[in-house]
Amino acid sequence: MRAKAKLVGAMAVLLAATLALPVIAQEKKAEEAKKAAEPAKAKAEKVAGDIGLLDTEKSYMIVVTKDGKLITLDYNSKTKAQEIKQTKVKMAEVGLGSAASVEYVTKGEKNFLTKMEFMPAKGE
Repeated sequence: MRAKAKLVGAMAVLLAATLALPVIAQEKKAEEAKKAAEPAKAKAEKVAGDIGLLDTEKSYMIVVTKDGKLITLDYNSKTKAQEIKQTKVKMAEVGLGSAASVEYVTKGEKNFLTKMEFMPAKGE
């Protein structure tokens, strides 16, 4: 009789484990999917070069790197621009051909300008 009780108890534990394991696995999958769906905070990248285009109406600019690579950057009213003389300026005051060092983050397929330091082009 005692052996029969132990066998029934063992079967009950085995049945409970069999039913609980898929639920635990499903919770882990849901947790991993949630983490994958959360966008990771973009790390700011830096690039240096000359300002090749500045469109203040559409709020974007193009930086031409020393190796000729063109990087298109969008900006908004919160974007900080600072002339090397340590004076803050508006994006409209940045001249073409200015030597710039910029920081930007990539969101989706767009690069967003977060910080820029520049040296005005000669003759400005």
